Amino acid sequence: MLQIKIGVDSLLILDNKKQMIKNSHYTYDYFQPEEYRFSLDSVFLAQKVAKLIQSEAEITKWKVLDLCAGCGIIGLELSIHVKAQMNIDFLEVQEIYRSFFDKNKEMIYPRAGRDQLRFLNINYQKLLEVEFQNSYDLIVSNPPYFFKDEGLLSPNDFKNRCRFFLDSDFKTLIYAIVFVLKPNSSAYILVRSGVHHGRTPIDEIIKLLGNSGSAKIIDNIRGTDIVEIRKEIR
Repeated sequence: MLQIKIGVDSLLILDNKKQMIKNSHYTYDYFQPEEYRFSLDSVFLAQKVAKLIQSEAEITKWKVLDLCAGCGIIGLELSIHVKAQMNIDFLEVQEIYRSFFDKNKEMIYPRAGRDQLRFLNINYQKLLEVEFQNSYDLIVSNPPYFFKDEGLLSPNDFKNRCRFFLDSDFKTLIYAIVFVLKPNSSAYILVRSGVHHGRTPIDEIIKLLGNSGSAKIIDNIRGTDIVEIRKEIR
């Protein structure tokens, strides 16, 4: 008799799939560059966060940031599953994504709601300026997974900037997140394990936060952790 053993990672993936919500339209049919396609990690993160915040009474008054937004998948998916008009800024350093974002926004919100979705073509280093301090009630992010020295770079600069921290660094990302969050608010980011490079990202995040906040892993999808960063006033 053939026996099939399922490992822990496989069970996690199966459990994640059970949690996934099938959209009646839009999902997986977004406009995006051919050179670099979004993954299900982004979709899962949006659905996970939507479940966490769906009971919030003031959600339509929130200001949300999709950080390292690409063509806007996480923020747009979040707005679909929350089923409420949300004020969302989509911050992306690569201008190439703007046209894809605009098409996706028009596809999902053909009329009302577009003005509440804003594309910011800036480096997240700029978030450390005082005008952004304590601005956001919620942050979602699927940032680059790799540091500069953690693999071979592609001849394609666009791909490299999607996969590696080249426009800034991981430390600045964490500092920017906690700087722009409102007190007692949370960010949810996707973080790939650094075990093959001698790093433990969750420990790095906790150390970088110091007394300004807390961090914990709340879920895992296909080997990628969902980390909650909470800005706390102590």
